[in-house]
Amino acid sequence: MARSPVESTFEVIAMPDEGATHDPLIRVCSLLNKHQAHYLVAGGYACILHGLVRTTEDVDILVEETDENFQRVIDALSELEDHACAELTVADLRENIVVKVADEVEVLISRRAWTVSYADAAGDAEQVEIDGVCVPFLSLRQLITSKETYRDQDGADLARLRGIEADRDAKD
Repeated sequence: MARSPVESTFEVIAMPDEGATHDPLIRVCSLLNKHQAHYLVAGGYACILHGLVRTTEDVDILVEETDENFQRVIDALSELEDHACAELTVADLRENIVVKVADEVEVLISRRAWTVSYADAAGDAEQVEIDGVCVPFLSLRQLITSKETYRDQDGADLARLRGIEADRDAKD
């Protein structure tokens, strides 16, 4: 599998096998990896990957903003069971900040995670291997920035993520 230009900068973190908890995440990431899409997991799953215990019903991905990558993302997610993404066009992804795909897995495809773009986040992104699937995700710093919104859930996440950050800083 070809690697994205930023993959060599990722920090690899070992994660315990969480079983069904990560099934939607693994499904989405395996398809995106298969199609060599440039993306980072954001949102609730990124919180979970940083150790925040919470639930989420969708997989948020932050994608590189090129037409070629948009097509890779469409091709990858079109392989989900209901093929809902097959109805999307590159223009749909180019013209919208967030596109929601409701399929066997609900996926939010984003060009921005609040103020954070893929280009902003790729340099210090992290990755983990779960069940043999590489899962690239936002660094804690970028995740915190992406959670500085007006939404109640983001406020709750933000407070807890800052606590995780403080704990990590105290250990260093």
